[in-house]
Amino acid sequence: MSKVDPKHEAKINELIAAMAEELKVVCQRLYKSRGIDIKKYDPDEYVLAKILVTAAMEDCKGTLRPLFGEYREDLKNLQHF
Repeated sequence: MSKVDPKHEAKINELIAAMAEELKVVCQRLYKSRGIDIKKYDPDEYVLAKILVTAAMEDCKGTLRPLFGEYREDLKNLQHF
């Protein structure tokens, strides 16, 4: 198995760090939105956190989605692995 090219790896790490920050912002917005009853979730459990992070990922995924046809095909292909 070949290693990831260091330049690609640096870009991957940069995007992951930026997305983590964006996910935190979106989770805060969703938490405050009153879209769900947050009081019914036990803060000692991960249920609400999982719901918020999953919703935030869905909200943010368009930010990184490739915009051009050829790249979208590559994305579709990689989703099978």
